[in-house]
Amino acid sequence: MKTWTLAALLVLTPLIQAQAVEIVVTDGDSLDLDGRHVEIWGILAPQKSETCRTAAGIAWPCGERAFRQLSEAAADSSFACEEKEPGFVLCRAGGLDVGRLLVKEGLARARRDYVDVEARAREAKIGIWE
Repeated sequence: MKTWTLAALLVLTPLIQAQAVEIVVTDGDSLDLDGRHVEIWGILAPQKSETCRTAAGIAWPCGERAFRQLSEAAADSSFACEEKEPGFVLCRAGGLDVGRLLVKEGLARARRDYVDVEARAREAKIGIWE
């Protein structure tokens, strides 16, 4: 498990000021923010240890790749999260929605708002849809 100790921003509600938190990326779709476990809003990524197979049967570390992508986003100095509902956060890095990016790159399935993005990734046979 990689630990990222960053001066990141966590916005819990629009009325609460941003604060510095410790970020620990635990999986391709989950984080611990100051010890509080949260999931990335609207996505379901493979478990870190999960292996996927291409249509040709070639195994690849899809879970590790999703984990690394989320870790890279969390390391960005602009990384910020907003709680959408208890236990679920919408995070942005470099102005981009991290959950949407993971789905777009074929590293996560859409649970909610990103169904259209997942459909495009499936059609293009990207990531887990290869």
